[in-house]
Amino acid sequence: MASVNEEKRKDTPSPAKHVDSVNHEEIEDTALLGIHIAGLCMKEDKADVTFVVEQERIPAHRVILAARSEYFQALLYGGLEETKQTEIALQVPLQPFQYLLRYIYSGSMSLKDMKDEDILDTLGLAIQYGFPSVEKAIINYLSLHVSAGNVCAILDAGRLFDLADLLAVCDEFVDRNAIDVLRHETFQNLTFESLCRLLDRDKFDAPEVDIFLAVHKWYQAKEDADAAQYKKIYDKVRFPLMSHNELVTVVRPTGVLQSDQLLNIVAEKETLYKLRNRGVVPGENVVKDKIVWTQLYDGRIRCADVVLKKAHVINKIEVCYKMKSADNVVYCVDVSLDGECWHRLAELHHNKPTEVVHFRAREVRYIEVTTSDKYEDIDSIKAMLHMKQKKKKLHSISD
Repeated sequence: MASVNEEKRKDTPSPAKHVDSVNHEEIEDTALLGIHIAGLCMKEDKADVTFVVEQERIPAHRVILAARSEYFQALLYGGLEETKQTEIALQVPLQPFQYLLRYIYSGSMSLKDMKDEDILDTLGLAIQYGFPSVEKAIINYLSLHVSAGNVCAILDAGRLFDLADLLAVCDEFVDRNAIDVLRHETFQNLTFESLCRLLDRDKFDAPEVDIFLAVHKWYQAKEDADAAQYKKIYDKVRFPLMSHNELVTVVRPTGVLQSDQLLNIVAEKETLYKLRNRGVVPGENVVKDKIVWTQLYDGRIRCADVVLKKAHVINKIEVCYKMKSADNVVYCVDVSLDGECWHRLAELHHNKPTEVVHFRAREVRYIEVTTSDKYEDIDSIKAMLHMKQKKKKLHSISD
């Protein structure tokens, strides 16, 4: 007869056997392999080639480099002169080369721990040595971290390597932060080619006097033999967009322009519709805000007001209505640059769903449409620069 203890042992479930989670049909040690290969980076152990960069000797392993890059495959095994050399001099920046070398051995790179200039130099090396994944990652990183302090350097890199996506990011940032970019000390570091590209863009929206001051400071910082070429940068400044006061008090004292040039610019200002204005795309509506309605003269007169973000050169206004008005109702269209001195452009009788007013190009920031109609029946007001203005019949009530 079994003892009580033996019976208890039978009733007590045996402890579950430990099941090893490792798949016994496969061996997966890639993480350890990566650690071991990364540990060889810039180590003398089993190195068979040495790169000399900025007088510093950097040991490396031909087979690893060749396996990771077609460039190094051709350099080290392609029958070139370097194939037989144990020491190879490279004309590249040291720190970025070391960053890329660590990536070659480990497959990782921490961009957040790198300086902007090192990131840009590493981008250049990634393009040169054929690492598209590094190139893409850096472009994405720079796109998210562009600032007034680094956009000029990024712009130079984008133009140098013909990176359309990166240039588009820089253009968008500069358009939104033009003044900050112009006044930042790094603006003086822009290359001549990049600065020309920047100033040629109509969407580079900043007061022309600020552009001139930044360009003049940029030119004064150039002391090398190409100063004569650099002086051509003043041709990119759109002097006719400046006020008479700015031309006399800011531009004239610098001696950049001769007296006859200033007179020609003043004359050119009279034909505003011919000028290449900044921040205005021909035909693009510059009215971004909604209409603000006010009442005048005890509510007998209603006024639809629009205030532009900044002054724009325009020559066309469209008034769009919600409904048909009474035949005897008149809509008066007035514009102003400063909100004090007003110019009446037209008196409309609301015969169409949309009334169009053409006038000689002028700088405008305030638009006002007044009416005696008791309904707020204006749906929208649009304003723009129309380039084929001369073929249109111009309104000229008090222009």
